[in-house]
Amino acid sequence: MLNDEQRFLFDTLGYIVIPDVLSSEQIDELRATLRHSTEQFPPVPQEEGPLHWGKIWRDLLDLPILSPILEDLIGNPKLREGRKDHGMQDLPTFRLDHINIHTHMMKGFAGGHLHGGHPVAGTFKYHNGIFYNGLTTVSFELFDTHSNGGGFACIPGTHKANVELPEGWSDLSQGVQDCVTRVAAKPGDAIIFTEALIHGTLPWTVDDTRRTVFYKFSPHTLSWSADIFNPNDFRQYDDMDDRKLAILELPNARYPKRPSEPEPI
Repeated sequence: MLNDEQRFLFDTLGYIVIPDVLSSEQIDELRATLRHSTEQFPPVPQEEGPLHWGKIWRDLLDLPILSPILEDLIGNPKLREGRKDHGMQDLPTFRLDHINIHTHMMKGFAGGHLHGGHPVAGTFKYHNGIFYNGLTTVSFELFDTHSNGGGFACIPGTHKANVELPEGWSDLSQGVQDCVTRVAAKPGDAIIFTEALIHGTLPWTVDDTRRTVFYKFSPHTLSWSADIFNPNDFRQYDDMDDRKLAILELPNARYPKRPSEPEPI
């Protein structure tokens, strides 16, 4: 789970950086098998999506370092306790909503738009020691991103904001306000942030490549994307197990003793 420092930072800032989540071998495999950008508008056909590109892409569903953190941020602790009390299998209590991949960032990219914010794109609450997050993103950089060169940026604390972003601040190609934090990451690091946080992409000013993978997760009962995964489309892969299938399960309300869909392997 989150340690005390990470818990404080996520609650305060709306994001954290977890170093060295992926090995150099895993990064090399992602680089070698990456095919194209994926976005939601229009969506890439499911049969052409990243989870069909190779085992490494399916491994990102349930990484040993990240899954406990996602359980802490968007999971359902009472459901896990109920399953334990009933002697049921301990499966993830979060789901994959969708995947975005950016391959179009190169020198001269003028900058994106700040977006997100509560409650437009995500929700955030912390109560009695439990996080209640909506759509939550894990961002993996496949190449170095330096804070002065471009990449991910956000306005820390705006996941709790009650006032709209001032007019003229959104378009980062027209200037970056001093309150915008530039978040650097190296290959293998993971930036985790709530979509309730106002965030965006800085102008890209260096010759280096930027390739970024976004896995976006949500609680079991919530869906942002209308293009929902069907776990049965992935049963043919030997590396799929009950945990990964559970993460791909369709959004629904879950409780102990509820029949599982999909059926375990």
